[in-house]
Formats: sequence, structure tokens, C-alpha cells
Amino acid sequence: MATYSFMWMELLLAIGVLVAIILLFPIKLFIAGPILLLWIAAPVVIWWTSQPLKKQAFKLIPEKKIFLRKMARKTWSFFEVLVTLEDNWLPPDNIQEQPVTMVAHRTSPTNMGLSLLANITALDFGYLTTGQFIDRTAKAMSTLQRMERFNGHFYNWYDTQSLEPLLPKYISMVDSGNLVGHLLILKQKLLAIPRDSILSPKLFHGLRDTVSVLSDTLDGKNSGVLKQFKIDLETACDRDNITYDEAIAHLGVLEKDFK
Repeated sequence: MATYSFMWMELLLAIGVLVAIILLFPIKLFIAGPILLLWIAAPVVIWWTSQPLKKQAFKLIPEKKIFLRKMARKTWSFFEVLVTLEDNWLPPDNIQEQPVTMVAHRTSPTNMGLSLLANITALDFGYLTTGQFIDRTAKAMSTLQRMERFNGHFYNWYDTQSLEPLLPKYISMVDSGNLVGHLLILKQKLLAIPRDSILSPKLFHGLRDTVSVLSDTLDGKNSGVLKQFKIDLETACDRDNITYDEAIAHLGVLEKDFK
């Protein structure tokens, strides 16, 4: 065992002390013995605790997958609806729904970075096409370039409509660090885009999530309108790999379902 090879000196010392106590002070053995035995067993303990943990297989049941994907689609709707030209493609800090709907037209570096990551996630889930992702990202980055900064650092709060820093002006190391990390992730995604397919099955999976949320909202009303659409959409989603021409054909079928 490798641990014994590099702990041989400690092991030899423990055995030597144990032998000495047995020969010279046997009455002390009941006190020192357990400690010395633990000392001798230390390499085994170190080896055992250093073993890699077995990965536990975790598989979501279909119902849980549907629930999580619908939750993801609802989450994306926040960015889809609120990160618009009105707010210079910046995310508002929050939205109040009760007692009246009210949008907080302010944002921070962390919010800005998370909005850029939300675009990435929306692309990966099929809620955005590559063109839409690039368009939203470019608009957001254009806004960032116009915002007032201090020695290159963004202030912690801005008005999303006027782009003016909110008083008192200050810089947060935490928020600045968050934004830097988010931008590094964005860079890697942009570098990977040329290797991605123009149209992939994830586009249909994202569309299925949208239809699922829509069906829940309708609560059975006008469900007949979506019946054939859902059938054709499932056919498209069943494909693990799809060519550009096949994707266009499926989109054409889905478009006809509403004519």
C-alpha cells in the first residue's frame, strides 16, 4: 500500500514505542496501546479516506424534466419581456406584481452579467436562435460601452432608462468580479458558436416548452387548436440529429398547423 511506503518512519516509530512499552512499562499499555494502534493504522485510514467517491447515478423521471423545463421557460420570459429597448437591453433589478405591477428600472453589474448568461441558457434550451442570441448580446454590449465608468469599473447601480449611475456612486468588488466571470463565460460561448448547427433539435425542444406553458395558461381552452401542432412538434423532438433541410421541413409543417 503506497501510504505505508511514504509513512514508514512514523510506522516504525509507533511500533518501536509499542515494543518499548510492552517490555518496560506493560502497566501503561492499556493507556498507550489504543493510541499507538491508531497510529499504526493511520496509513490505512488515509488510504481509505482518499479513495474517490462513487458517482451516484441520478436520473430525472419524465414528469420532473417537464416541470423543470417549464420552469426554465417561465424564468426566461422575465428576460424576454423586460430586457428590451425601453431599458436599453439591460435587465431591471426586479418586478413587483402585487398590489400593482411595478418594474424596478435599475440594474447592477451582477444583473447585467446574469442577463448575458440568461441569453446563453436560452440559446442552449432552444428559446433563442443563434441569430437572436447574437442580436441581444450585441445590443447589451453596445449599451455597456456607453455607460459611465470609473477607471474602467462599472458603478454598482444604474438607471436602466437614462443609463445614469444612481447616487451615491460606488464600486462593488463583488459585483465587478461577478461581471468579469460572466463575461469570460460569454466569450467561450461566442467562440463555440461557429461549430454549432444553424438549426438543431433543441429549437424544437424549446418550442415544446413554450407550448407546454401556453397550454397551462389556456387551462384546456382552445386546446384543439394546439392538438395537431403538438403531434407534429413531438415528431420533430423525437429526432436526436437533424439536418438543416429536415429542420426547415418540420418548421414548414408546424407553420401549416395554424393555417
